[in-house]
Amino acid sequence: MRRFEYVLLFAAAFAVYWPVVFGVRPRRGLVALGLTGSLFVHLQFEGFRWQMIPLYLVGVGLAFGDVFYLERKFEWSGRVLRGLLGAIGLVVAAALPVALPVPQIPTPGGPEAIGTTTVRLIDRERDEPYGERPGGPREFMAQVWYPAEAIAAPVVPWSQDSEVVIPAISRAMGLPSWFWSHTRYTLSHASPESPIAEGTFPVVIYSHSWEGVRTNSLNQIENLVSNGYIVIAPDHTHIAAATVLEDGEVVFLDQDGLPDPNEVDEEEYDEAATLMVETQAGDLVTVLNALEDGAGPFGDLTDSADLNRIGVYGNGTGGAAAIKVCLDEEDERCRAVLAMDPWVSALDERDLQQTMTRPALYMRSEEWAGTEDDALLSGISARGQAITYSIGIEGATSEDFVMMPLLTPLAARFDLKGPIAPGRVITIIDNYLLGFFDVFMLGTGSAQLDSVSFSEVDVFVFDPEGQS
Repeated sequence: MRRFEYVLLFAAAFAVYWPVVFGVRPRRGLVALGLTGSLFVHLQFEGFRWQMIPLYLVGVGLAFGDVFYLERKFEWSGRVLRGLLGAIGLVVAAALPVALPVPQIPTPGGPEAIGTTTVRLIDRERDEPYGERPGGPREFMAQVWYPAEAIAAPVVPWSQDSEVVIPAISRAMGLPSWFWSHTRYTLSHASPESPIAEGTFPVVIYSHSWEGVRTNSLNQIENLVSNGYIVIAPDHTHIAAATVLEDGEVVFLDQDGLPDPNEVDEEEYDEAATLMVETQAGDLVTVLNALEDGAGPFGDLTDSADLNRIGVYGNGTGGAAAIKVCLDEEDERCRAVLAMDPWVSALDERDLQQTMTRPALYMRSEEWAGTEDDALLSGISARGQAITYSIGIEGATSEDFVMMPLLTPLAARFDLKGPIAPGRVITIIDNYLLGFFDVFMLGTGSAQLDSVSFSEVDVFVFDPEGQS
């Protein structure tokens, strides 16, 4: 709960228990003033959210009772009953805002301040395969986060298009569109007004999964940026839950992009999955091409980007897309690849037969361990000509690789994540994510991979000579 939400809860508790303790109501109007004042300040400075409705009703009811209830004294029986029923009522009223708090993104661990901007990319060499008007040039938005000068400037919400993105994510999860509406109050640590810091910085490109959005791993992105990386994340149009183009057009998920496997034959489903990964990989290549164009959409940011140190990472279909880009031996721009539960089954046969020549780190949740997809990933690891780390996290599911652990303390109870504790899984992921890119893009921090251990983590290392 937020600060003024607690104030409202304490005001309600005061209204309930003053008569219980002293046997008489406070002077008429005092409680009503405190409750209405607390409610007003909360709504004014923090904003309405639906989880607070029970507490709003309790506060309003107690305020009316304070003004209009004529009898001011309480007998012992009434005091005991009020105490018991009041405790139950307050617990029920506070249950929802406690179970579904406004998420807070952990403070990034590095020393750098964070700036951000959003750019539009159009690839006229590729046809749009999705949507109501396929065949036009492929267009998508990408957000950039960069190390910035430390200035006093307002930060942006975790999603700058929250009025569109949040309802779309809720619907994709099979929930009412308003269910996650309170996350619009979740702030990032990035300011769009901050100038980029002096120097050049390695670049990491992030690719979200089917039904994801560019900011669904924002805590990981901010941790990288605070430690000296530029991170670029595209919204894969029609593959993302929703995205808002530069002209304001809203593009939602193309439900036919990945059909229900129970409604189509296996070949049609596999073709759709392969097309999706190819499209996402194409978007990543478009970002790489735009970075090389100094006068392109990234503008002056390219002057601060070290194009000799570029890494790619993603999760789900985005993880498979990252692998696909870095498997291309003719494109040497990818220097290291990291993938979280990558859906490698969606890669085409030509990709699966190629040899990875870049350092790689593959994270697997317990949910995906031992699957056919996992076997394919092990084959890619074993054939790699560069060092490859394969990391399994006990108690994790694919949802633990995005921001789901931050949404509710009850996420594991509702199968929204694995049983591993949120703080624990975030620490593990940050350790290996930052450590891997530090080692293979900065040449520092080897202890992050080789010396730090977690009881929930199994690490297998495939070296270039084939020893493991």
